[in-house]
Amino acid sequence: MGVHLYPHVALQYRDLSDGLHRGELGLAWMPPIPAIELEDRGSATALALPIRNGSATYHAAIVVHESGPQTLAALRGLRAAWVDRDSASGYLVARLHLAASGIEVGGFFSKETFLHSHGAVIDAVSEKRADVGATFCQLDPRTRRCVHGGWTTPDGKPLKPVRLLATSGPIPNDAMVASSALDDDVRRRVLQWLRAPGDRVKALFFELLRAEGFRPALPSHFEPLRKLLEEARETFGPPSTRRF
Repeated sequence: MGVHLYPHVALQYRDLSDGLHRGELGLAWMPPIPAIELEDRGSATALALPIRNGSATYHAAIVVHESGPQTLAALRGLRAAWVDRDSASGYLVARLHLAASGIEVGGFFSKETFLHSHGAVIDAVSEKRADVGATFCQLDPRTRRCVHGGWTTPDGKPLKPVRLLATSGPIPNDAMVASSALDDDVRRRVLQWLRAPGDRVKALFFELLRAEGFRPALPSHFEPLRKLLEEARETFGPPSTRRF
């Protein structure tokens, strides 16, 4: 792209958001909820979304051990593992699904732990250190069956003794987000590079992000999730006071 990029690894999604908001970071790969919040603050905009299995969206997945409970109601009093409070599939959308199913989420679980990655959540469930976890999955648009999830290989073969209990969505894929302080010419070059990569870069996209390519992010991609966030605010209060 003719641009020097310096890597930055954040320990939490919130660290990425803060860095973009302060103008310390130019670009970030991040989940959709922080991306929406940054856009609302005028700090950053989503440039592009990765395409996986032909789709720019995915679903939240509530998973248990293959020998675990058969229903959502049977999860009462058990241990839950989440990714991060800013994770759509790994926390918020999964919790909203429980609430929409008639479950009083507060106090429903005996213990809740944030493990900061989807892989760590799957490991906790598969090793029975947690009884239920939240992660991501992609559904076949025709059969509505999971074709890829946090517990499978890219072609859908299970890697862990984990079973899908429920799904909710759709959610826009994780976004390539650009700081509002980023030069317009650099922004244009990045988007052009994402949309028209060479063969070597295409292979790199798939290896790192499991992405077949990218498409420009549009407001319509985020509308379903925005509605879910509005529902969360009405049900649980603003993020600063939420205790679910």
